[in-house]
Amino acid sequence: MAVEREFVTLTAADGGTYDGLFHHEPHATRVRERRTGRRTAQIHVHGIMGNFLVGTLRFLPPPYARVGIPMLVAETRMGNVGQLFGDAIPEEALLDLDAAVAWLLDEGYDSLVLSGYSSGATIAVRFAATRVLPHLRGVVLYGTPWGLPESAQVRCARWGSDPSYDEIAHSVAEAIAADPEALHPDRLFTIAQSRGPSRLPKDSEVYTWRTWWHSRGPHAHPVMTWRQIGQISVPMLLIQGTADEVVFPHEARRLVEVARAAGNNDVELLSVDGGTHFFTGCETTVTQHVTRWLDRIA
Repeated sequence: MAVEREFVTLTAADGGTYDGLFHHEPHATRVRERRTGRRTAQIHVHGIMGNFLVGTLRFLPPPYARVGIPMLVAETRMGNVGQLFGDAIPEEALLDLDAAVAWLLDEGYDSLVLSGYSSGATIAVRFAATRVLPHLRGVVLYGTPWGLPESAQVRCARWGSDPSYDEIAHSVAEAIAADPEALHPDRLFTIAQSRGPSRLPKDSEVYTWRTWWHSRGPHAHPVMTWRQIGQISVPMLLIQGTADEVVFPHEARRLVEVARAAGNNDVELLSVDGGTHFFTGCETTVTQHVTRWLDRIA
């Protein structure tokens, strides 16, 4: 049977409404429930450009739905332009994930897996580390930064960004010191050459002072993944491409070390040979490995 897709509207505790797409195959879900005694679903957190642009890996949901583990790809207030030049900050997006959990529980799912991609992986880790989630059976992370601030700083240094990471941090910190209300959501700036060697738009980033300070600034502790990952006790699987130039491969290896050192003995790293940040050409390798892992832990 074909995978069905259901458009879902989620309402957060602060009244914000956000959309999601629920991918499921009802027959496969029933078969798996009879086999395992559990009704399992995944919540997936998109990357920087949101669920409906290029911020989520489109190849992920169907293979999982076909083996009876549907996936709710939840748009959050960080989606689309929100993380770049909106007024959203990562900590507020946790409310949107609360709503996603509540929706799945209301739909009768009693076993949950949390996953995230890129910056969404960082938010997923923060969510799992700070929420009491008795139904959570595992966490899957794709292209996970060591920390959004640290990763941004490394990329800026590698490509010679203009302005540099330190120049941005100094300017914003000075503005805050002079005026605590300085983090205006409509104050825009561009960082040229922060994601690649050219000054073209594809290698640049745009933020407001507010979104940069709370998601890439030197004191943005909630999005420093390494500070959060040691607080997660459920099984974790990190998936990292060896040719990723957005999140460098050593970042995932270090995160695994932190999680294991904190006492989690069920942390696995899949290094995808030749995989980029988008895992182009490696889709089957990724989904087959994750499917086997899900079958073990969920």
